[in-house]
Amino acid sequence: MNSSKTCAYAVALVLSAAASHAWAEAADKADTLEEVIITAQKRAQNLQDVPLSVTAIGAEQLEVRGIESLSGLNGVAPNVLFRANPGAKLISTVGIRGSVTGQPAIWVDPAVGLYLNGIYLGKSQGAVFDVVDIQRVEVLRGPQGTLFGRNTEGGAINFITRAPSGELGGKASVEFGEYGRSVARLMVDLPKMGIASASIGVRKEKQDGWVRNLSGPDMGAIDSEAARIAVDFDVSDALKIGYSFDYSKQDNTPTPSTLFAVSGWGGTFPSVFGGFVGGGIQRAALPYVTTKRPSTVSTNGGPIWERGKSSAHSLTVDYQLSENQSLKYIFADRKMSYSDSQDIDGMPLNSIALTPTFNWGMSAYYNRYTDYQQRSHELQWNGSAGDFKWVAGLYHFTDDGETNGAQLFTLFGQGPQRSNYAVDTTAKAAFAQADYTIDRWTLTAGIRTTKEDRGGWTHRYNTAGFGGARTTDILPFTSYDDSFSGTTPMASISLKMNEDTNIYLRVAKGFKSGGFSAELAIPAVATTPYQPQTSLSKELGIKTTFLGGRARLNAAFFHNNVKNLQITQLIPATTQSYLTNAGEAVYKGFEAEAQLVIADGWRVQASYGYLSTDFRKYLDNSFRPGRPIIDTASNRLAAYAPRNTVNLNLDGRLFQTKLGAIRLIADYTFTSAMNLYTVNKTLAAPNAGGSYVVGTDSVPSTRMLNARLILSDVAVGDATADFFVAVRNVTDESRQLQGIDFSMFRNATWQEPRMFSAGVTYKF
Repeated sequence: MNSSKTCAYAVALVLSAAASHAWAEAADKADTLEEVIITAQKRAQNLQDVPLSVTAIGAEQLEVRGIESLSGLNGVAPNVLFRANPGAKLISTVGIRGSVTGQPAIWVDPAVGLYLNGIYLGKSQGAVFDVVDIQRVEVLRGPQGTLFGRNTEGGAINFITRAPSGELGGKASVEFGEYGRSVARLMVDLPKMGIASASIGVRKEKQDGWVRNLSGPDMGAIDSEAARIAVDFDVSDALKIGYSFDYSKQDNTPTPSTLFAVSGWGGTFPSVFGGFVGGGIQRAALPYVTTKRPSTVSTNGGPIWERGKSSAHSLTVDYQLSENQSLKYIFADRKMSYSDSQDIDGMPLNSIALTPTFNWGMSAYYNRYTDYQQRSHELQWNGSAGDFKWVAGLYHFTDDGETNGAQLFTLFGQGPQRSNYAVDTTAKAAFAQADYTIDRWTLTAGIRTTKEDRGGWTHRYNTAGFGGARTTDILPFTSYDDSFSGTTPMASISLKMNEDTNIYLRVAKGFKSGGFSAELAIPAVATTPYQPQTSLSKELGIKTTFLGGRARLNAAFFHNNVKNLQITQLIPATTQSYLTNAGEAVYKGFEAEAQLVIADGWRVQASYGYLSTDFRKYLDNSFRPGRPIIDTASNRLAAYAPRNTVNLNLDGRLFQTKLGAIRLIADYTFTSAMNLYTVNKTLAAPNAGGSYVVGTDSVPSTRMLNARLILSDVAVGDATADFFVAVRNVTDESRQLQGIDFSMFRNATWQEPRMFSAGVTYKF
C-alpha cells in the first residue's frame, strides 16, 4: 500500500474514533434544520415551497468547504459538473443535467447561466474568479428560460453576496500551506453613516506551481487578488438604493498539460504519414508520453501565462409602490480581459524531422488576447393580491468582445498564423410569472419572449514568424450578422400535502441562442449561423421535512428533450471544428438531496444524481472527405454527461473544550467516467460519424475527499477566532480530468495533488 493511501486511512481511523466518541455523548440533544430562504423566483421564498430543483449553500458551509468561486462546485449538487478548460484554469466548462458547452471561445454562449447577484456573466472565458463575501450560492437545475432568460437551458448558478449590515464588524483570516500557499482575507462592515451602510472585502492568494517545469516557469502557480465594495442607501421607507463594485485579477501559469498518447481519432503518427515508421516523431515523442499525473514537465521555452481581470459596477433601485407592490431596477456594467500563452502538446520540441528534406512538427503553441464588455438593464414589478402573486419585467442586454490570437500548430505543416475575431449581441426580453394558491394547491405559469441580434467579424492570416506581421490571408476580413428569437413558457402545479411535504410537477421550455463559428478559416461555414437550441423539460419532485424537523429529503425525476442540438463537429479533412445543429437528444434522470441532524452538533448531507442520455437524431459526416451526411444517433454517446454524481458531507462537533468546540468537516464527491466529446461507440459501425470515439476520448471516474478540523469560537477579548487545519484531496487521487484529441496525439490535465494548509479566522 502506498504512503498516501496509508496516511489517508490512518487519518480516517482517528477521525472515525473521535466521531464515535462525540456522537455517543450527543445523540439525544439534536437540534433541527434551519429554514432556507432563496430568491430563485425573483422573490424571497422558503426552499421547500419552491416547485423547482434548487440547491442552496449558505455562507458558513461555503467557508468550511473552501468554496470561493465556480471551481469549487463540482459535484456539490446532483448532476452538476465543473471542469476547468484544458490547460486554462480561468475558463469554465459547466454542465447541469448533461447540458454543457465545452468550447472556450467568446463566440459560444454557455448552456448554464452564471450569475452574480442575479446579473448574467456572459462568457466562459474569465468566469472562474474569486467572489468576495458570499452569502450563499443557489444552483437551479433544469431550464430557467422564463425568469433568467437565454442560455439557461441546463440551469443557472447564482452567487449572492452579503449586504452591508450597518454595524461595525467583520472578519479577517490568513491561511498558509504547501507549495508556498498563502491566502489573506478581510471583510469589514462600517457603521451606518446617515442613510448609507457600507462594506468592504478583499482577498489575496499566492501559490507556487505544483508541477516543476524543466524549461520555464512551474505550472499551476496562482497569483490572484479580488475586492468588493458595497454601499446601501436607505433613502426613505419606500426607496432603497444599492451600489456594488467587484474586482478580480489573476496572473497564473497554466494548468499542467502533458502528452498523453501519440495517437488519436485520426490514428497514430506512422499511419498518418504514409506508413512511415523510421525516426523522428515516435522516438522523440516517447520520452514525453505520460499516463499519470506528472511531477515535471518541459515546455518549448516560450513564454507561458494565464491572466484574467474583471471589474463590474452594479446598481439596484428598490421602490415600494404600496404595501404589496414594488418596482426594482437593476443595472450592471462588466468588463473582462483574458489572455493566455500556452504550450499544450506536453513537449519542448518545436519541430521533428520526418524525412531529410521535409519537416513536420508537433508544436502546439498559441496565445490569445480577449477584451469583453457587457451591459444590462432589468426592470421588475413584484406584487401580490391575496393568494395571487406575480413578477413581470423587461430586460435589455448588450455585449461586444474581440479575441486576437497567434498560433503555431505545425503538425500539418501549418506555419505561424493569426486568428482574430469579434462578436457583439443586443438582446431584449419581456417576462412574466404568476402564482395562484387555492387551498393546498399552487398553480404557477410564466412566459418570456426574447429577441436578439448577433454579429461580428473574422480575419485569419499567415504571419512572418510567430506573432509577426501579416503576409497572406487565409480568410480575408469577413463580417456577419443575424437575428434570433425564442419564447420560453413554463407551468407548474404543486400540492402541499401537509406542513412538511410538498409535491410538484413542472414543465418548462429552454432556449440557447444561435450564433456563428467565428474562428473558422472557411467563409461558407464561418458566415453560416447555427440556429438556437431549444428544450422541453418535465420534472416531478417531492420536498419533505420529517423527524420533527431534523431531516429533509428532496427528490425529483426529470426528462429533457433537446431539439436543434448544438454540437461541435470537425470539418472533413481538417482539424477545424465548428458548431452545428446536429439533431435531437433526450436527457433524463433522478436526483435526491438529504440532510439529517444526527445529534447535537452533528449533521450529514448527501446528494445523488443519475443521468441517462439518448440521441434520437444526430446528423454528421465522416472525417473522410466525400462521405454524405448520415444519421449517427444510434452510435453516439454524449459529452460531459457522467452517469452518477455523489456528494457526502459530514459536519460534526468532536469535543467541547474550555477554549472552544473542535469540529470536523469532511466532504466527498464522486463523478462517473465521462466522454470529452460526443463520441462514436465504434468507428467500425456502418453509421459511424466524424472523429471521436469512446475510450480514446474518455476520462475515468474521479473522487475527491477534503477534510478540515476547526477549533471554533475561541474567545479573544470581545471577539472570537477559529483555528483550522485543512487537507484537500486527502487520498491524493491523481485521475485525468480533461484532455484534447489533436487527431494524432492527445494531451491531458490532472487532479491536483494532496495539499495541507492551516490558518486562523478572527471575527470582530
